[in-house]
Amino acid sequence: MFMRFVQLNINPDAATAFERFYEHRVGPALLAIDGCVFARLIKATDSDSSFSSFTLWESAEQAFEFENSGQYADLISENEPFEMESTEWKIQLTADNVLEYKPVKEKPVVKAMPIVAGSSEGDAASQIGDHTYVRVLNAKINPGHFEELSREYDKLTPELLSTPGCRAGYLIAMKDNSECISVTIWDSQELASKYETSGKFAKLLAKVAPHFSSFYQWKMTLDPSKRSRTHLSDDLSIQGYTTVSAESAVES
Repeated sequence: MFMRFVQLNINPDAATAFERFYEHRVGPALLAIDGCVFARLIKATDSDSSFSSFTLWESAEQAFEFENSGQYADLISENEPFEMESTEWKIQLTADNVLEYKPVKEKPVVKAMPIVAGSSEGDAASQIGDHTYVRVLNAKINPGHFEELSREYDKLTPELLSTPGCRAGYLIAMKDNSECISVTIWDSQELASKYETSGKFAKLLAKVAPHFSSFYQWKMTLDPSKRSRTHLSDDLSIQGYTTVSAESAVES
């Protein structure tokens, strides 16, 4: 299974229209592509402009084929009327040596990696519902630690899943990339918060922390009534997200 997060900056005045556009155009278009089994639009709880398209794919090959086929570029171009204007400018000389300023078009940030350790990946899409809570820890891996980190994550997964409310835990990463993401899925925000404050999160994090050079953490909730932001420490930044598009998943 392959996970993709595409981060988008949307004009707040166009947010409602963009949510409808994703629900009726982008989501169905993604699910019609061979290999895409799940598609949701999520929105940051502390921002009117920060959105992400969260998708699950049967394989990395199918996800990359989609990205390189032109379909991804077409969908991104259709987003442009809803996007915020760029705040960055490029200064350059024209052929006539006239100084000109041009806005720099910001490209969406894409996080895309295969599942390499953790829970059984076959039912990943079925674990994520309207009211589940998703925690994401993004980390930089120390050089040469990829294999050790994968083995350690597999070893701690049973203990993680024994925590009340924890449905699944996945480590997504690419061997030739220094970045990894730990995704855990919970029955509710309350149970996830209890896990954090009980000391168990700190205990499990300590087992994998030696493989990290740095890390931060964010969260998204699929329950629209849960709109909160929490900050644990200077090292861990936790972000809350809610689902704003309708159910978008391939029926099994």
